[in-house]
Amino acid sequence: MSAESDLYTALSGAAAVTAIVSTRIYPDVVPQEQTIPSVAFARLGTQYETTIHSATPIAQTSTLEIACMDDKRVDAETLADAVVTAVTGARFRLLDRRAELDNENGIWATVLTVEYDS
Repeated sequence: MSAESDLYTALSGAAAVTAIVSTRIYPDVVPQEQTIPSVAFARLGTQYETTIHSATPIAQTSTLEIACMDDKRVDAETLADAVVTAVTGARFRLLDRRAELDNENGIWATVLTVEYDS
């Protein structure tokens, strides 16, 4: 399993998340024709662990970003709270949380950065 598939499983299986976004959970970006609230996630990077005996990775830590989007900041924050509960219960470590505003489209996002070991 990849970090992305484990993240999707955690989010789509969390009743508190799906009560807000239904099935609007997307890898990479939210399609233009879709509505908010929604969640999009993407891998930012991967750190590989090797040993002195082999250059073949024995483990990896993936860093992912999760954008929790809605038309009001308070609603994006509420969605992010539900996402945090879902992902921290599924072995993801929360590293960062920030707010962003897309002025052109009037969409708020609470952006979470998480790590995952596999």
